[in-house]
Amino acid sequence: MNYELARPSTAAEWAAYHDIRRVAIFERYLPGQTYDPEDADEFKELNLPHLLRHDEDAIGTLRIDVLGDARAAFRLIAIRPDLQGQGHGAALLRLAEERAAAFGCGEVVLNAIKPALGFYRKHGYEPGAWFDVEPERDHSVRVGKCLPKQKTKPLALVAPNLDRLPEYAAALAAGWSPDTSGDVSAAQLAAISLDPAAFLAELTRQDGIFTQASGRQVPRLPGAVFWLDDGDFCGAINLRFVSGSDEVPDYVSGHIGYAVVPWKRRRGYATRALALILPVAREVGLRRLEITCDDDNEPSRRVILANGGILTGTHPLPDDKAKLVFRIDL
Repeated sequence: MNYELARPSTAAEWAAYHDIRRVAIFERYLPGQTYDPEDADEFKELNLPHLLRHDEDAIGTLRIDVLGDARAAFRLIAIRPDLQGQGHGAALLRLAEERAAAFGCGEVVLNAIKPALGFYRKHGYEPGAWFDVEPERDHSVRVGKCLPKQKTKPLALVAPNLDRLPEYAAALAAGWSPDTSGDVSAAQLAAISLDPAAFLAELTRQDGIFTQASGRQVPRLPGAVFWLDDGDFCGAINLRFVSGSDEVPDYVSGHIGYAVVPWKRRRGYATRALALILPVAREVGLRRLEITCDDDNEPSRRVILANGGILTGTHPLPDDKAKLVFRIDL
């Protein structure tokens, strides 16, 4: 069967996401509780909503919460009531476990509605002293499962390739965007689905026209694109430059852009990735780099300063914010 697990991306998909949960869980098992689609937990950075599609039809939901220390929690797992008992729940669990493993998680916990406990035990989930940030509740049983252990390696830069493309696509499907100026995840997923090899060729090409997240089309600069790897996909970093010059056009936010996936942040990976790409910049003849970050982005500011960045000024933005401009001498 043709299943896909991904973050809802349209108003219709978000409506389906909430409707399935409301009907399959709250109306059926928790009639005294009101379902709130605006619950604050839905918007936390490491709480990742997912919608299960079957032949492009929305049929199930869960949220994967990355808890840290290689742990994840599955929340509000549901299959549309009219499609239950057809194997879709097993497919949802399998895909969710694969996604959690791709996030570097080796343990999953969930709070099973008591009538569904047999289903989860059938799929390897057992009651026990599993860690969770949420309290246990009377209507559920806490169960967990160990996933195959993932080997974490020192962070490295790897060239984009077809073998690792499914991990890149999984990060996009979870809502990560390699472009910090706009969400390009849906567009890139569509391009990967259409022709993976063509997507990689477009990602790494050195000429032609590039469409920015805003929709603006600009000349593509020479450069290098790398994926961040610690045994799992961790994000991306790219270098762009003008041959024979240390300057970049005004439509480019500096020589370097990077984006670490949310579930791999706060590990020093952005700092290490920037350090690893500086020798690449020297090799192409650059003598200094310009790198920018939003004026309220303190983590990025620390990353740049840790790599020798010197604040040289600001660039105003249309929304009354500003970008800080740094120089790194090579």
